[in-house]
Amino acid sequence: MTRLIHTLMLALLLAMSVTPVMAGDNPSVDQQLDDLTLMCDHSAKARSDRHAQKSLHDRLGGYEAIHELTREIVRLHSINPEIKHTLDHVDHAQLAKHVADFVAAGTGGTTAYTGRSMPDAHAHLALTNAHFLSAGGDVAKAMQTLGHGQDEIDEILCILVSLKDQVVFN
Repeated sequence: MTRLIHTLMLALLLAMSVTPVMAGDNPSVDQQLDDLTLMCDHSAKARSDRHAQKSLHDRLGGYEAIHELTREIVRLHSINPEIKHTLDHVDHAQLAKHVADFVAAGTGGTTAYTGRSMPDAHAHLALTNAHFLSAGGDVAKAMQTLGHGQDEIDEILCILVSLKDQVVFN
């Protein structure tokens, strides 16, 4: 059952990133976020157990693989009609490096993150929950493209869900 929930949530995120929501076609943005939060709550122990066995940093392939992932995420964000405006006047290479440092530090690596706090880095963007879901779809798509497994995709998505209130203020 848990695997089914994970698969359905990933499909929902991917659909949000490429298909505009039509009235009545999909759950509301708030319902999607509630479902993601529920999925993360249900998988917390399994995620913790996996991390205790081997850090997410190592399962993602270490720093260079994480940096490759963040470059792909930034690329996808830059072509995503819902959120590409947030990257106007942003150095994509520098952003990918900062995000790689953040992800590496937060997933068990030894890299130090010295960038701005999440609220400071995102407050000026006026992100909505819909933007957040769209960005999450890009993350899931990038991870699939680079061959990451479902467990790792779920773990990164749950990290994102845990950070939502630090990047979405509307």
